[in-house]
Amino acid sequence: MEVPVCPAIRTKRHPACSRRGASAAELAIILPLLVTITLACIDFGRFAYSYIALTNAARAGASYAMMNNYSSTTFVTWKTNITAAARQEMTGQIGYNTPTNLTVSSPAATSDVIVDATTGLRRVAVTVSYPFNSIVSWTFGGYFIPSSMTMQRTVVVRLIR
Repeated sequence: MEVPVCPAIRTKRHPACSRRGASAAELAIILPLLVTITLACIDFGRFAYSYIALTNAARAGASYAMMNNYSSTTFVTWKTNITAAARQEMTGQIGYNTPTNLTVSSPAATSDVIVDATTGLRRVAVTVSYPFNSIVSWTFGGYFIPSSMTMQRTVVVRLIR
């Protein structure tokens, strides 16, 4: 069977000419959806990367707290070193431009260190938070996904020394 070809000189409407330009119209309709999906994937990937980096920073601070004991005279230095360990973990991360935006809350006093009544084990909680800003403001049709949020992670470990 022979495939009909649109004649070079269009004198009358030919059946093969009816689809001309249809692919351009289909692309114009689907392109905004494809761009939106692509940007959403990029934003979600950035969020996941930042969340994992924040978790690692909390673990680094908790690891320092766990491995280094403190006394009443070295408590302030111990807290400062917990913050420094968390910030050091974040320094190699992409998008971590402002170290002052990273908030590390370690125990404010020795009474904040959790002591288990039955075993006498001491635990410390290190909470790290950092702001995240998406590339696109996701507001459409009455639905709203915040473009700016503060991510927060808490790690609780047992003091072993």
